[in-house]
Amino acid sequence: IQTMRKEAGFEVTDHIVVGYRAEGMAKKVLDAGTFRRDVLCDAVTDSLDGYAKDWDINGDKVTIAVSKAGK
Repeated sequence: IQTMRKEAGFEVTDHIVVGYRAEGMAKKVLDAGTFRRDVLCDAVTDSLDGYAKDWDINGDKVTIAVSKAGK
């Protein structure tokens, strides 16, 4: 997420919202929501607003989006 934050042109101090769509084990981990404080986001949603990127995480397809909070 930190790399995506930089790619989207956000500052480290910007408040962000993270959206995702995932499958498999990646979905279970993301659904647990424990990563929220690790990536310093204000909220986690299933909406893919903002800067989005597709990932392959251990064979699971994941799309993650970051947007500034309040937008």
